[in-house]
Amino acid sequence: MFNKDIIDFFKRHNLYDKEMFSYIFASQSEPVDYFDSDVNFTIGCRPKVDRLGRIEGFSLTLPHCWDDVTKLVCIHEIAHAIYFYKKQGTKYKPGEIELFPMIAERLFLEENHIHAREDTIERITDGSVCPGNEEQQEFARDNIDKAMQGNISNFPSISRTTRRLYRKWKFKRLIG
Repeated sequence: MFNKDIIDFFKRHNLYDKEMFSYIFASQSEPVDYFDSDVNFTIGCRPKVDRLGRIEGFSLTLPHCWDDVTKLVCIHEIAHAIYFYKKQGTKYKPGEIELFPMIAERLFLEENHIHAREDTIERITDGSVCPGNEEQQEFARDNIDKAMQGNISNFPSISRTTRRLYRKWKFKRLIG
């Protein structure tokens, strides 16, 4: 299934549910080589959205876990999967989706005292290795410290905090 370090991380933060991880595992494609540029663009967790804009599932592609960098990418993408799993049936709001995975990344880095290949890890956490929507990543970078004050295992609270922070952040950007 998944790397033991990754499962232990989610268990420590009360984000592991056997049913949920079975669903996540079933939604996962074959792992790919993160360092192979011909296939690494497929890595990610993409929501499946119905015609009304509600989340109805996701597809997940993870890299093989070779080192701290690939573990970090897996933590990020599995956090997306957890987010989409818990938000099934709700309206898809793309602006908010990067904050929860970036909180998980930061906690994993801190807990495991990962300092090796910091240039690569920095590129992952600033979004340049796992590219996505620049606005989503900018929002997450600007608000990660505020959001980390909450308990990551309390998903409803993190979700409310994310919505509130995103509304404030968008408003500040509109008024300049």
